[in-house]
Amino acid sequence: MKPIISICAPLVVSAFGLSGCQAGNVNVDEEIQESRWFNVSVFEKIDSIGDSYHDLVFDISYSDVDGNRIEVNDCLEVASLGDGKISEREFSRWDLLKTDCEAAMRFYNSPETAISFWPSKLDFSLLKKFPSTSIPYMGGQSLDGLTGDLASYESGLTLIESGGHSVKVSYDEMLVNYVEVARGDFNRDGYQDLFVRMDWYIEGALGSGNDWIVLTKLSPNAEPMMLWRK
Repeated sequence: MKPIISICAPLVVSAFGLSGCQAGNVNVDEEIQESRWFNVSVFEKIDSIGDSYHDLVFDISYSDVDGNRIEVNDCLEVASLGDGKISEREFSRWDLLKTDCEAAMRFYNSPETAISFWPSKLDFSLLKKFPSTSIPYMGGQSLDGLTGDLASYESGLTLIESGGHSVKVSYDEMLVNYVEVARGDFNRDGYQDLFVRMDWYIEGALGSGNDWIVLTKLSPNAEPMMLWRK
């Protein structure tokens, strides 16, 4: 609903020096400010990520290329360590932590509130409206020139399960779990964006990994648009 505001504007009749007041109605678009949000369940044994990277502390270890254990305790350590020291068998799990830390850092740098035109939760109906480029990039394929929404591009898009800020689907012999990691105004244009992680697994093969995208929605009737991807 749009609020109605009454205004009083002076009416001037120069010959008599008279002034009056005219009432009118002005429609003002109702814009809903929503607080930023983070899906803390992506980090094990974490109840809150706080308001800065100093507040997010964890204890996670990985095997390095020489078989030794590497421990990381916060996202700054994750960013500084680099990929070269992580063993191949641990890399998929390591890459998942990097994605979650990427979302956390963007969350910390976003304003407390922003105008939001997103539904309250990620579900299959919203996922189908994502742009067609909202698919994991696994190297080799070109995403340039793709148009339309995900449901139109992936005609075999099939819902597997939905709930808990995630939607698992299948298409092209691949399972993809779309996980809503964070909401916030990540590009500081005044509108809330979605940070979505895509965990993928190729059926009947050993391939698996994750990718991420950031989407925005600029009006109630606008389709989701891609801002960035990994």
